[in-house]
Amino acid sequence: MNWTDLAAALAVGAFIAAIWVIGLWLLSIARRDISIIDAVFTLIEVSIIGIAGVAMGSAPDARKALIFGLLCLWSIRLTAHLGWRKWGEGEDPRYTKLRGWVDEGWPFHRLALRQVFGLQGLTMYLLSLPALIALTAEDPGSLGPAAYAGTAVWAIGFFFETVGDIQLVRFNADPTNEGTVLDTGLWRYTAHPNYFGEVMMAWGIFITALDVSWAALGIIGPIAYTRLVTRITGTPTLEKRVRRTRPDYAAYLERTSSFWPRLPRPTN
Repeated sequence: MNWTDLAAALAVGAFIAAIWVIGLWLLSIARRDISIIDAVFTLIEVSIIGIAGVAMGSAPDARKALIFGLLCLWSIRLTAHLGWRKWGEGEDPRYTKLRGWVDEGWPFHRLALRQVFGLQGLTMYLLSLPALIALTAEDPGSLGPAAYAGTAVWAIGFFFETVGDIQLVRFNADPTNEGTVLDTGLWRYTAHPNYFGEVMMAWGIFITALDVSWAALGIIGPIAYTRLVTRITGTPTLEKRVRRTRPDYAAYLERTSSFWPRLPRPTN
């Protein structure tokens, strides 16, 4: 392991994340819309890996192509989906609600920088650590068992996120479904197939990087991302909001797994 190259990659990655955080934060002030971060957050990790990992790293080309390719597929699909879904909708209601809790001006902007943009940037930086370690390793070996296992895990995640998003878009496009709950397709087995898929892809990249044993030190990345999605800004906030707008949602959550896919519990 070339620790000098790794240190340089980590420093460059931190700088790239900081540029994204500050840039998006300033743009959100100008546009009065914090939710711009939600559509483009994946580009933070792609930029870090592309510049600090692929361009600066000395790993074999096959490993670079695999890890960066998986990240790009995830980012392109999700950014396009979120950008299309949020186009013209204005600021996400949860951020607008936050404005009502904190005085406008610097107090609010400081809070947004710390709890929204800074948190997202830090999480994406931590999530990039396993890949950065793997891409700065000099070992000449080709792809090993971890790469294939990780790709399989990533593919499962990509399937859940993509198909789950498609099913939800179709459901919401039907006006007869207004106020009801989607409980068919993948949504029958987990209340959040898209979030489950996203977390699986994060762990898939981590496993793929484990062809370089030192990449295990980056496990803090997928752990932090899993916690962010399942405990902080992902499933908890979404479930709280949907409970208020869809009367059957509480009963749906009682019979359906909140995260890990499984058969629904029988209803009495």
